[in-house]
Amino acid sequence: MTASAWPARGAFDLRIERDVPVPLPDGTVLRADVWRPADGPPAPVLLQRTPYDKSFALVVQGGLDPARAVAAGYAVVVQDVRGRYASDGRFEPLVDEAADGAATIAWAAAQPFCDGRVATYGGSYGGATQLLAARERPPALRALLPHVTAADYHDDWFYEGGAFQLGFALHWARGLAAGELARRRARGEQVAALEELLEAELADPATAYRRLPLLDQPLLAELAPYYLRWLEHPLRDDFWQALSPRERFAAIDVPALHLGGWHDIFLPGTLAGYAALRDAGHATQRLVIGPWAHGGWGDAVGEVIYGPQASRYALDPTDLHLRWFDEVLQRDGWAESSPGEPAAPDPDAPLVRIFVMGADRWRDEQEWPLARARTRRLHLRADAALTWEPPAPGEAQRTYVYDPADPVPTTGGRTLMAGHEASIALGARDSRAVQARPDVLVYTSAPLERALEVTGVVRLILQAASSAPDTDWTAKLLDVQPDGRALAVADGIVRARFRDGHGHARPLEPGVPERFAIEVGATAIVFAPGHRVQLELSSSNFPRFDRNPNTGGGEPAHARACDLRTAHQRIFHDAARASWLELPVVAA
Repeated sequence: MTASAWPARGAFDLRIERDVPVPLPDGTVLRADVWRPADGPPAPVLLQRTPYDKSFALVVQGGLDPARAVAAGYAVVVQDVRGRYASDGRFEPLVDEAADGAATIAWAAAQPFCDGRVATYGGSYGGATQLLAARERPPALRALLPHVTAADYHDDWFYEGGAFQLGFALHWARGLAAGELARRRARGEQVAALEELLEAELADPATAYRRLPLLDQPLLAELAPYYLRWLEHPLRDDFWQALSPRERFAAIDVPALHLGGWHDIFLPGTLAGYAALRDAGHATQRLVIGPWAHGGWGDAVGEVIYGPQASRYALDPTDLHLRWFDEVLQRDGWAESSPGEPAAPDPDAPLVRIFVMGADRWRDEQEWPLARARTRRLHLRADAALTWEPPAPGEAQRTYVYDPADPVPTTGGRTLMAGHEASIALGARDSRAVQARPDVLVYTSAPLERALEVTGVVRLILQAASSAPDTDWTAKLLDVQPDGRALAVADGIVRARFRDGHGHARPLEPGVPERFAIEVGATAIVFAPGHRVQLELSSSNFPRFDRNPNTGGGEPAHARACDLRTAHQRIFHDAARASWLELPVVAA
């Protein structure tokens, strides 16, 4: 196919076919909407598979306007996954996406409107459908564009640091339950009682989050029973390994552009997926991280406005998608290509593009993490200071009591709960009210004399002891403004019994000091002169994470209100048992 075979961009007449059947090998029929030129030669197909209604989630989840893609010479297929909306079958999150995705790619490649090449795109679950299908190595697959998604569904999706991501998981499961309820209603089933129960829970999410035991979810047991299975597998066991793309990243041999956000709940998975596929070495991997949360491409998250460069109008997500697909499908300028040719991304293009918060500008890089970043330690001191100087021998301890019946409320951070679509309940929010609690320790640096850029993964090395056989340690990095506002930058957690990894549990010996490594999170931010670096330390961040009952016996998902126990926590600061923040600092 030569350049002369293609009409000018924008010259296509748009044709849309709704609910096109896609038969699978097991007899299940999925349905898709097809956006394509009304005539002209076959075109590459851009495929999105979604559980969120193919007729509704085109741009919101995908970041790509299908009409503009058709005007650029592509066909677009948007499919409801198994058991959702127009597609047949039973929905079990993540379980069928590898086989169903590979079969759909083969179907798309065989259609007369397709030239034999298929690329995939989509955000969140739409990113999961891509990575799971790609691990099956369907021959027609040429490129990926996963957006705000995970590399592993235990470590990056449902659990973090060993703690269950209750805020997200319960919110998501209730949304999926609403979709199932709509399917049953459409089949003529009597669902009035279930509708009333769902409406009550959606109207009062706080009560639903506090319900104990966590497994006491009669509505979800009926409409979304998989939620209970997620809770029943706190270890990264065979259940999770069978679902994980990470287990077979070495099989993925196509180029991918990974999109993420500094305030996105799945940021660790976006970075891990990029790094793993880059290290596999089969094909070019690119990474773009903006100052966004999970729900959009806006210029404001929480209480911070990041400026015009951060907005969708400056970036233009559809243009970003089309430029990538033009490049890897050898379509730039309608250059000559054939379905059998390998993708050839531009070798001179930057591999990494990050938005540096504080400076509020984009910067091109050739790697992540940045090799030029130098790890510097900010030490926790007994007087609540953070200092570059290490502590002296014999510095005092600090203590607090963690009561799971009265957990520290979630304030900002990488959440995905009610309100996340507008990005107002997450990200950089003022934490001063939370810091007034007696179960929150705060450590603050002196005002900075010069700008400090922190770009990379921030970690907390914590020397601590607990009176409980199991507990949690939570950490939040904050940027303290000259007016006193303490705005969240990154946050993390470790469940003590999983301090050696998520594949096995090891209880604490009560009262015995131990060393804990907490991944506070990745970021790219400039702390301006006059600002202060701050650490918020506690043992709960609820309902972002489930509460640790501090018992050490059984699983937290089974704990009842009467099982909750207080834990007396000690943090050490002396030279022999120092605690510190590890900051990846980039020189100006």
